[in-house]
Amino acid sequence: MNITDRIEQAPACQVINLNDTEKDIYNGSGWKLARFVDGEMVELFDPLNTEYQEDIQAMADDALKTATEWIAISDGEIWLAMCSCYQLCEPIKVSLTDTSAMARVARVFGEAIANA
Repeated sequence: MNITDRIEQAPACQVINLNDTEKDIYNGSGWKLARFVDGEMVELFDPLNTEYQEDIQAMADDALKTATEWIAISDGEIWLAMCSCYQLCEPIKVSLTDTSAMARVARVFGEAIANA
């Protein structure tokens, strides 16, 4: 299954509704990277799992570095999304060669860490 076929237009934004198996992987709201294999979400990367540092910029840099390494070794497709109520909202496909998508990952992860 193609991930784009799963994207639906909800009243507020585009979403991917999680199936029962994917709901078991879901671990709360916030901006995360979702890894899909054969159209099914198999893993989430949460930038807030980065080890706490008093230097917020260093913490954001660590989260982005770890996310980049995670993307590089992951099979399947990676999508950035706001996780909310068993939905992936505002999904954007991410690859290391898509500078616009990677810039968005850096921005939303930085904001998430700064506001945590």
